[in-house]
Amino acid sequence: MAARTHRERPRGEALELRDGRWNVVVSPGRGGSLELCELDWLPVLSPAPRLERIGQPPASCCYFPMIPFCNRIENSRFAFGGSIVRLPENMAGERHAIHGHGWQRAWQVQGADATRCRLSYRHEATPDWPWAYEAEQSFEILGSSLRITLGIRNLAPAPMPCGLGFHPFLPAAEGASLAFRAAAVWDGSAGEFPRRRVAVPRDLDFSDGAPLAERLGIDHCFDGWERTATLSFGQSRRSIVVEGCAATERLVVYVPADADYFCVEPVTHAVNAINLPDPAAAGLWTLEPEGHREITMSIGVSSVPRT
Repeated sequence: MAARTHRERPRGEALELRDGRWNVVVSPGRGGSLELCELDWLPVLSPAPRLERIGQPPASCCYFPMIPFCNRIENSRFAFGGSIVRLPENMAGERHAIHGHGWQRAWQVQGADATRCRLSYRHEATPDWPWAYEAEQSFEILGSSLRITLGIRNLAPAPMPCGLGFHPFLPAAEGASLAFRAAAVWDGSAGEFPRRRVAVPRDLDFSDGAPLAERLGIDHCFDGWERTATLSFGQSRRSIVVEGCAATERLVVYVPADADYFCVEPVTHAVNAINLPDPAAAGLWTLEPEGHREITMSIGVSSVPRT
């Protein structure tokens, strides 16, 4: 396949990444998200109805980026640098700003070929986010894995609070179970704005693998996870592995009832970190002017031989 560039493609047109096994559809114009992610014609990520966005048409996706913050900010407001910042409500029926800007904006294609692409998004300073910044995102097929990189650079003349995260939707097939280890969990669901870390209780423990059917309704932020989470499917030899990087110290796990998907979200900071007594201890970054940070996530598929 000939190399493609952003000059050859209309703004927002989907990009297809293929290598004979992977089939990945990237949607720059719909929040830098993924519309499809398959390996060997089997779903690796599960297209799900996108959160209802205020003033935007309905759409579905199987992944989107979270930038410049993750999850909810309580009451859509926070104090930083001596000022109060008030954010707009950005999801219907939700009074707490959620997941940042990137998932609701058009990204620009900076380059693409058969198995990888690079996107960018520039945010200009506004009253409800008074810092300019540039975001970049890349997708790359690497053997049996898809690697996603997400980065941010502060273009403002003053320090900027921020954090990054990945929001993939995984298939919650019958008999599916999830396994990962974490040092602690925050003491309440994301919507309850937990304030402290606690030991992981039995009903939230995934260390030995837990059937998703026994964890319906959870929406919790785990701390100090070991950066690997494995989704298994009953007697199938196929498993899906989500790997974070050193900077994604926290993992949000959301298992909605009556849905055919669930979410395993590597993130840099806890829910509502910017409003906690010690935001930095909860993972919030403060980027100096021209400061840059990035994170990576790999989603892979492995086959375990039958014994």
